[in-house]
Amino acid sequence: MTRVGDDHCRRCPRPTLIARPKRQVCNVGHIGLQHATKSFAVQMLAKADASRVTDFQPANALLRSLSPSDLARLAPDLTLIDLVTSDILYEMEDRVDWVYLPEDGLLSLITVMASGTSLETSIVGREGGFGFVEALGSGVAYTRVIVQIPGKAYRLSRAAWTTAFETSAAMRKAVHRQVELLQAESRQAIACHGLHTVRQRFNRWMLECDELSGRPTTMPLKQEFLAVVLGVSRPAVTRIALDAQKHGFIRYSRGVVTIVDHPALERASCECRASLQYLRRVLVPNAELNEAGR
Repeated sequence: MTRVGDDHCRRCPRPTLIARPKRQVCNVGHIGLQHATKSFAVQMLAKADASRVTDFQPANALLRSLSPSDLARLAPDLTLIDLVTSDILYEMEDRVDWVYLPEDGLLSLITVMASGTSLETSIVGREGGFGFVEALGSGVAYTRVIVQIPGKAYRLSRAAWTTAFETSAAMRKAVHRQVELLQAESRQAIACHGLHTVRQRFNRWMLECDELSGRPTTMPLKQEFLAVVLGVSRPAVTRIALDAQKHGFIRYSRGVVTIVDHPALERASCECRASLQYLRRVLVPNAELNEAGR
């Protein structure tokens, strides 16, 4: 192929190349519509999009639940970023400009009271994300969002997410299912906090953090975080963690947790663990959370 003077592609600033006598494409494959029929150009672009979607296999359950065409529309706006432990993505009442969809790692959602005390109300991993509901509504984060376990996440702008949502009925259905899952998880968490022992809840949180963060080898879960999660003091967290270690469930040293015996930890956790897994299978059936990221 040879360059055609200073002519440029109409879809981007790149110079065009001669591909055939009656057609031009730029060096990233955009077809010059002035030399090709519109139908032919649309077909070629559709094939290129389909190829990109085939190669794009996200681990995030929300992205995995989208149709191939919706995923193709979102792909150009997605940026893979690093999630760094203790980074604050949003403070209370921050404007939501970005949607975060973790591939692995874990986000902690913390409610801060007027007195300054705080309690973790949810964790977010590769089963969903943060901002995908707020971006479509008030555009405000009424929670603190902090990175608890490092990893990676896809990020896209509020405008791109809103446009994709408004133009696709299939995407709206997928998002509504995620919202339904969030509501069901919240109700289960409230019941768990009131009915089950701290040790049972600790064991369940270990399993949830492990699964939703992509099953890392170790998890940096400091006393402060676990105290906020469980609503107990830091000395109580130490006692509970050492007890779990004594039973051979985990190894716990200097704020780093390694799950040693998954089956035993499952048996020692409360029934909410199985209930939450069931809810995810039913409400987001295409997510295959247990398979993604392995």
